Amino acid sequence: MQFAYDRARVGTRAAQWINPKKDELLIPNRKTAYALIEKFDRQLQAKLPKHKQAEILIAKSMIYEALGDQKMMQAAEEAFKITKTSTTAHMMAVAHHHFGRLQEACTYYTLAYRFPHEEGFNVDLAYTQALLFQGKWSEAHRMTLGLKKRMVYAAYLPEWNPAVPTASLSIVSEGGFGDIIHTGRWIPIIQEMVGNVTVYLPPFFFEHGFVDLMRKQPWCPEIKVLTDCPQDVPAVGFFDLPAVFNVQPDAIPRSLTFKADPVCVKKYTWLRSNGLPLIGFCWAARQMETPLAPAGVYRSLTDTQADRIVAASVDKIRLVKLQLGMDELLAPMARPEISSWEDTAAIIENLDAVITVDTAVAHLAAAMGKPTYVLLSGASDWKFGLSGDTCPWYPTMKLIRNDGFGFDHAVEKCIETIENAQFYNHSAENRRIL
Repeated sequence: MQFAYDRARVGTRAAQWINPKKDELLIPNRKTAYALIEKFDRQLQAKLPKHKQAEILIAKSMIYEALGDQKMMQAAEEAFKITKTSTTAHMMAVAHHHFGRLQEACTYYTLAYRFPHEEGFNVDLAYTQALLFQGKWSEAHRMTLGLKKRMVYAAYLPEWNPAVPTASLSIVSEGGFGDIIHTGRWIPIIQEMVGNVTVYLPPFFFEHGFVDLMRKQPWCPEIKVLTDCPQDVPAVGFFDLPAVFNVQPDAIPRSLTFKADPVCVKKYTWLRSNGLPLIGFCWAARQMETPLAPAGVYRSLTDTQADRIVAASVDKIRLVKLQLGMDELLAPMARPEISSWEDTAAIIENLDAVITVDTAVAHLAAAMGKPTYVLLSGASDWKFGLSGDTCPWYPTMKLIRNDGFGFDHAVEKCIETIENAQFYNHSAENRRIL
């Protein structure tokens, strides 16, 4: 056990230099990607066997997906027309997902899994997407359990069984800041079951002040760095918790409650100087998983889209920048200095509402009880469900869905919300609370 655990940790660190460098990637940039697509188009002009045509079209669709190019739909449809296989069904699902056709996407995700296929990462995760969107979270967990067993913590730490009494439990990091807030709602429940609960997070959470914010909350257990996770204590991942407790969409426990430091809150009372409703604005998420895709496709607005929202707010509401960095927007808004998550929470405490994309700010604002308006692209995440403008995870969250690819329609709906003064109703109530 000790040897296997140490070997896994070394292997994880070694992956930093085993992984290919930027210049070694097959598609290191957008220019190379489009050049490869042109090569595929030339090949398709020749008389190729149908299976070869399908292979090329699948490759085209995958590259278009990586680029955030809506031509992925046409390539996927052409491939599926030629041959109906697990792979072409998967690409149809992905394309429909990007265009916001979530029910159709679930149909194709399920079809991809039901078609004959070799057991593999992509197809298993394809079916998992359908299950997640449909609220079948325990079944989705069973689908991915084999994959998780190949992860370091799942493979070499004892798996927690809630039915078996234990004196201590490790809750192990999965995902980013928002994921910890989203799934952390089970921490108080677990603390009632297990006397000694410790959360283990990567250094990134400590370096950006998120752990400092967590430690000031009354529900917060002990937090340590991930590499200190003990080998002989039962462990559970944050993403496992909905399945471990077999939660259903209509019976989700309340979210964690975050409060800002009152001293820090006072630093930002100057934001209320002009009397307009004070609305936070966060327009971009870190898109590390889609480095070739431009803004305006997945979880970030383009500068033009963000500028339009800011311009529509003039003389109606006062926008406050909640975005770290990214000072390219020229439109007027309040720009308080933010150096940590404690600053972000303190600013949010002073606000009447928040407008944001799907990023950690959305989770924090909603966990603080603020009216939170989340702009979703067509490629929205499973936690927001298949339809509707409410979110079962947060009662104060309103979803602004895009009708199709990207964010254009969601931006229009957001501007309508501003122009119809829908934020104003929250202003007086929140100011009394503050």
